Amino acid sequence: MKQKEKKQTMNELLYNSYLQVDLGVLRKNAEQILSELGQGVQLIPVLKDDLYGLGAVPAAKIYSEYPEIRCFAVSQVQEGLALREAGIDREILVMGNSPAFQAEAAIAADLTLTCGRLGFLKEYSEAAGKLGTKAKVQLKIDAGLHRIGVEPCELPAWIEEYRVCKEGLSLTGVYSHFSDAENFPLDEKQYGVFQNALSELEAAGVEIPIRHMAATASFESFPQFKLDGVRCGRRLIMDRPTEPDGKIREAASWRSYITNVKERKKGDLIGYGGRLRLEKDCTVATVCAGYGDGLNQDLVRIGGPVLAGGKRCRLLVCCMDQCQVDVTGTGCRVGDEVTFFGYDREGIFLSSQEVAAMVNGDEGCGLTTALSARVGRIYTE
Repeated sequence: MKQKEKKQTMNELLYNSYLQVDLGVLRKNAEQILSELGQGVQLIPVLKDDLYGLGAVPAAKIYSEYPEIRCFAVSQVQEGLALREAGIDREILVMGNSPAFQAEAAIAADLTLTCGRLGFLKEYSEAAGKLGTKAKVQLKIDAGLHRIGVEPCELPAWIEEYRVCKEGLSLTGVYSHFSDAENFPLDEKQYGVFQNALSELEAAGVEIPIRHMAATASFESFPQFKLDGVRCGRRLIMDRPTEPDGKIREAASWRSYITNVKERKKGDLIGYGGRLRLEKDCTVATVCAGYGDGLNQDLVRIGGPVLAGGKRCRLLVCCMDQCQVDVTGTGCRVGDEVTFFGYDREGIFLSSQEVAAMVNGDEGCGLTTALSARVGRIYTE
């Protein structure tokens, strides 16, 4: 795959491993999601945790090319500030409850903060008053997840607080979150709780520009709950972990390099403290990436797969900076690449969802978010 800019080649970045992110795949995935949502329903890209380790700024610049994408979502104020510093001018919703001391910085950067508790509007409007402006806010309703959010029984008090503070505020939306994206009876009940809250707000004269409750998993399972907008994070970068529909491609591949190849005998001990005794003669390759780069040690313990020499090979042991792989029969040599997930150079695919399912039933984005800063990020078309 041809790289977009010469400055992004590995010879200049000099990283021991790198995450290659295909910007063309990010575009196609976004277009697929937009087609699924249909007219009148907003796609709200969730760019939290640096888009699950892939890079929020490059992705946001791509999504900003689409006029129908009018809002991004992040989890923390500093994530929103990073997007603003990169020139992103769309609405940016901070979904987590933000500490009060961050309010003025958020308002100055035109971020939209989540109101997830009583008392927040007063604090936020006062901070806006100090800056001589209005503060953008979205109300979060706790429909049953019980993490943050104003509970239905608290709505009368919230409505009164809003009436007192509304001159210093701009309410841009109301949203909620399902607690179990694959439990239809529970989701239907929580959807009803949210709808009742919306009705109560509207009856009190509160104008609601956008309503959204579904995120990636719940939209994939029950698209009828999409309302005015859907928050998508994982679906931007990879297909669903089970029963993939094949319409979304995996956007990132993590690769490293073989630095040593040795023939080892049955009974040889590998790793610190002789952690692994080889059960047969095999060819063992040392790879220059380890748990300090984000390689999941649970995956190593079960002998999870990697791609080497165009074949699936077994992880043997792992330390902070290196790991070892059984490459018997592959013909691998020093300097060859090893792919931990994604596509190798020949296009052979090892799904991050498959790999993640081997450890704690996690999703593939749990693997990408674990990658440390010393893993280079390479952006290609």
